Amino acid sequence: MPATAAAGLRAWAKGDYPQEAGIELLVRAFRGQFAQTGCPWVKPCSRPGVLWLDVATLLDYAGVCSGGERRVLTIAAALIDGRPIPDLADVLAGLDRRTLTLVLAAIAHAAGSHEQADLIRQGDQLVFVRLPALIPWPTSTRRAA
Repeated sequence: MPATAAAGLRAWAKGDYPQEAGIELLVRAFRGQFAQTGCPWVKPCSRPGVLWLDVATLLDYAGVCSGGERRVLTIAAALIDGRPIPDLADVLAGLDRRTLTLVLAAIAHAAGSHEQADLIRQGDQLVFVRLPALIPWPTSTRRAA
């Protein structure tokens, strides 16, 4: 069993940017309540220390969630297994600022912005420089006023 459900889910998603982004969104949104052992969609994997996420079960549960929770679960599901989002405008319009920041960071991560580089000139040399994530994951868990 992994040290935490978050660690086990992150291990499962490692190496697939969209899956990593979807899991990270679940871990960070709503104090991680949707990325806990005991949630019926968080399942043990055959690999030691790894948990996997059953997206169909997660979305079945989303029907009884608040509007904001449902929206985040819909976005996470789309990132994790590629399912379409039926009404993206509605999903995004219903997010508060903190949650929208998490979603934007997830989208930037899924696109690989944290791994992008640029070629810049330093004097008479061209040098590759690693760029920061376009929208970094927030470091604070404090809710903005």
